[in-house]
Amino acid sequence: MTAAEVMEQARRLSREEQLQLAHDLWVEADGPYDDPAEVDAAWASEVAQRLEGVVDGTTRGVPDSAVRQRFGL
Repeated sequence: MTAAEVMEQARRLSREEQLQLAHDLWVEADGPYDDPAEVDAAWASEVAQRLEGVVDGTTRGVPDSAVRQRFGL
């Protein structure tokens, strides 16, 4: 089966199924994370950096309504 054939079939899936397929393909291509603690630590660092940006004013938030509109939610 070619990539074009897979894409054609994927277009027939529901949005939820497409998102799950995209996630599964990403994990398959990138490989699973071996150490959940390492992933948790990386997310904690990212959240801390983002929060610091909001608190010190170097990062501006986006209204929830704008995010929902952008992603069709």
